[in-house]
Amino acid sequence: MTIKLSRTHSTAGIINSLWQSPGVSRIEIASKLGLDKSTVTKTVNHLLDIGMILEQPQIVSGKGGRPKVSLVFNPEFGVVIGVDVNSDTLKVSVVNLLGQVIYHDMLPIDTQISIDAALLNALLPCIEDIETLFPRILAIGVGVPGLVDPEKCQLQLSHSLNVRSIINFAPLFKRHVPYPVFLDNDANCGAWGELMQQRSLPYEHFLYVLLSTHHAREHYHRLGIGVGVVLNRQLFYGEQHMAGQFNSQALMRGAEPTPSVIIEEFSELAVNLCSLMSIKRIVIGGNGMSFGSELASSLRKHSDALAGSYIVKPNIEFSILGPQAAAMGAASMAWQKLLTPDLRLAESLCLPENGNVSI
Repeated sequence: MTIKLSRTHSTAGIINSLWQSPGVSRIEIASKLGLDKSTVTKTVNHLLDIGMILEQPQIVSGKGGRPKVSLVFNPEFGVVIGVDVNSDTLKVSVVNLLGQVIYHDMLPIDTQISIDAALLNALLPCIEDIETLFPRILAIGVGVPGLVDPEKCQLQLSHSLNVRSIINFAPLFKRHVPYPVFLDNDANCGAWGELMQQRSLPYEHFLYVLLSTHHAREHYHRLGIGVGVVLNRQLFYGEQHMAGQFNSQALMRGAEPTPSVIIEEFSELAVNLCSLMSIKRIVIGGNGMSFGSELASSLRKHSDALAGSYIVKPNIEFSILGPQAAAMGAASMAWQKLLTPDLRLAESLCLPENGNVSI
């Protein structure tokens, strides 16, 4: 089957509208994007022809009127792989185009070799297994703890992975993996996952707090806290992609703070940031949820201590994604990277591994 996908801003916008609003109609897309109805109809019909989306006629109550035809992604069209890298394990989730996890695995990795080699040794056989189960892999997202430059696909620093110098994953992935691969910080991936799960809800700004305790490569266990900052439904990276990097000042001064000290220090900072930035929501998730209740209580305590009639006090919630948050979020991140205005999804569909396709 030959698949042609026009790489235009209008095509990217239409696919994004279908993603953000499952069940949307052609007319609603045209109105939202300010596009001519014929342009939307042409693109939608092509997406139907290639099998990416499906029509779902809605029953109209009462007499008369044409039934609304809703548009949804076809869950059988393709999948995205999400990978959460810990110090001694990989969590792998396969997500369909409805945002559902349809396959999940946890793989041990060798802690005696470098993390880049360990990652590839564990991941490549897993990808081969996934290829036998699903006909089309559209992209792979990888979440790692530490300071990441997602644009260059580089891990620059990671205490939990014992990385002190830059690892450039781009050439490694290009050499060994036939699909587009995207890299990001694991807390940012958790935030991507929340955006995916709640993409139809009106949450414009929130902090995603990732709790972790994986530090096997340095032979100690310490509570780690990372933050994904979402502003206007977009990940905020800050200067040098350092937004959301939390460092305990007690630790920086040479002390060995307990988890409770770290939680108190972080909670005060996070609540003040939310108040300053008018962010009304904090979501807690990750692998270290044994500390989740203590963190939520500390956040609420510092929030209740704020005074003033116009002070924003954030709602504290727990992620519904559980321990799969970073892996599922990595898949969501990769999918969203395919849907940016340059529409890298067209490149993905052009891969020989995904059939005889062209643009």
